[in-house]
Amino acid sequence: MIPDVVNVEITIDPLEIKRNSFNDSVLEVIKAVRPAWFAGGDVQDQVKCKEFTGGISNILFGYYQSWDDVVLMRVYGEGSGLMIDRDQEKINIQILHAAGRCAPLYGTFNNGVLYGFVQGVTLEVDTVRDEQIGKLIAQEMIELHKVKVPNQEVRSGLWKKMSRFLDLGPDEFADPETNKRYKETVKSKGELREELAMLQSHLEVLDSPVVFCHNDLLLKNILYDQDKGCVHFIDQEYAMYNYEHFDLGNHFCEYAGVDDVDFSRYPDRAHQLRWLRNYLELKAVDAGQPDTVTDQDVERCYVITNKFALAGHLFWGLWGLVQAKNSLIDFGFLEYAQMKLGEYFNRKEEFLALKLPE
Repeated sequence: MIPDVVNVEITIDPLEIKRNSFNDSVLEVIKAVRPAWFAGGDVQDQVKCKEFTGGISNILFGYYQSWDDVVLMRVYGEGSGLMIDRDQEKINIQILHAAGRCAPLYGTFNNGVLYGFVQGVTLEVDTVRDEQIGKLIAQEMIELHKVKVPNQEVRSGLWKKMSRFLDLGPDEFADPETNKRYKETVKSKGELREELAMLQSHLEVLDSPVVFCHNDLLLKNILYDQDKGCVHFIDQEYAMYNYEHFDLGNHFCEYAGVDDVDFSRYPDRAHQLRWLRNYLELKAVDAGQPDTVTDQDVERCYVITNKFALAGHLFWGLWGLVQAKNSLIDFGFLEYAQMKLGEYFNRKEEFLALKLPE
């Protein structure tokens, strides 16, 4: 059952909430979804607050009386609405919650949302390589890919989204040093547009199924609950219908990390073959077709996944350029974009040359 969502006409200043996590606007928004918390006097004597650091798109705080009931408040990053359909995001959260794939949406305000908290610890560059955790990720991905969004065409939004990122990206930066570095290290919009067209023509013919994808399975968006033996995916901002192998390839790209990016962590062929075999076998069991996965199936999945890893690098490289132009969050978005685009071109020849098994 999808719970009712409270809508509050308030805009929260991201800088103000950083300075005072219990400012008047915040309190009014929290009160709309948890009025009982305000029944006993000074709310700051009864409600605790925790800032969740590490996010690079939004500002995130958790409010709670006990850890059993945490209300997360996400304040959207400046300019992020240019890249994300916030109305569709809210619908996605409700659909995914009804399908048991994410926490509930409690309320909305002008520049953010209130939603539930999921227990678990975020993955690290070492734990993501654990074979058992990898199986849990594969199983959760299979479940997510089965979700159907009513009244929405089952068609990949990847190329439209990346084209949008290109349009929104900077032509130049006001700061001379930043602009010099940008011009010297990032290809022009025209060159990137040609690159996108080439990649689209190469990937579209691979017949990767279009399913409902998370599209942002970086390590901090995967929570591991050891007690329950499961993982949860969080932050569905970029969820949409997309190619199945984009979720696979992009997840492998995220083995590199975010704060300390090291592309040598990209899983080697042996690791990928084990992971992908598990994925395909779990998928076959889920479809009632056990013992049908062949070596050729695994090899085909490996080839297509690595080709779509290029799309993951290009997607987030273009995203980083838009963020560098618009975001007020203290993060090196231009440097991140340079790294992602650089890795795209470093791997391009290798991955495009991979051949599907006969």
